[in-house]
Amino acid sequence: MGGLAGRPGRPAARRLPLVGVLRLRCLPWFEHRARHRLHRWLQPARRAVEVGGERRAAQHPRAVRQRALTTRPATTPHQQEDTLTQRYRIRWTKVGRTRFISARDLTSVWERALRRADLPIAYSEGFTPHPKVSFPDALPVGVSSTGEYAELTFAAPIEPASDLAALSAALPAGMDITTYLEVPDGAPKLAKMLRATLWELAWPPVDQTELGALLSTRSDELLAADHAEVIRHRPDGDRTIDVRPAVLALAATTRPGSHARDAYTVLRAVLRNDGPTVRPTDLHAALSRGDVAEPHAVLRCVQGAHEPEGVRDALGGEVEPLVPDVDAEAA
Repeated sequence: MGGLAGRPGRPAARRLPLVGVLRLRCLPWFEHRARHRLHRWLQPARRAVEVGGERRAAQHPRAVRQRALTTRPATTPHQQEDTLTQRYRIRWTKVGRTRFISARDLTSVWERALRRADLPIAYSEGFTPHPKVSFPDALPVGVSSTGEYAELTFAAPIEPASDLAALSAALPAGMDITTYLEVPDGAPKLAKMLRATLWELAWPPVDQTELGALLSTRSDELLAADHAEVIRHRPDGDRTIDVRPAVLALAATTRPGSHARDAYTVLRAVLRNDGPTVRPTDLHAALSRGDVAEPHAVLRCVQGAHEPEGVRDALGGEVEPLVPDVDAEAA
């Protein structure tokens, strides 16, 4: 079972097996039997030896053996004090079967991928160190995304072009790094830069001749209203929320297919992130009024700053338009 994480010294597959990712949780990165003995790996033994007339703390023999197996400098907290760290922000995708990976399992997926790519990720201090990988906004299970973001802190300098490409190749199929940006110390938190999200809701081409016009009319009504309350059903009881303050822009279109019968309806919405959380399901409830089926697919396109024409990528990329150019997509 531990082999799924890619132990050092063994040939690894090109990508992390997705079946194992969905079944296993929180697999320790040392070995599958070391869950309750991490402190013996990461902390020096409480004894000292004489080295060249100088009294030094002796290292645990198993920790020495583990470091000897790696090709890069060890990244334990004791060895990070005098190391120059590097921080990178990346944009990555989560499509296909990977959309079923929960936020709880996501950290272990990246930890195993970092091991397989042999990258010197930095670890937090304490008795239970964790890799310094942060995800500012969790994605609901079952929702696809081309606009996921993460921040990685490395304990040693890396070559971003080659090393991050190796990391992308080690991730499960459907999770790919598309953009990266090195950030200096003292830079604002990534979560503060994700002020808006562009969502896309799609309905299949079945009896959709009037759905586009209906959603367009109701989108205009929602934008003109001061309040739009919906009921969110929760295990601890129903809750009424107002979705109107979070809606920045709406656009409903009918996207053509190869044939007229293949056309499907798409609703693209820009929702605010710096306020009460409003999900795409809440927006659908505000627009459907009970007579519009649930969308066939939901996609988080990009996160960043809201602009009149759409949302600008948080890593300084181009603006993702609210209404995409159909001719450009076809090309």
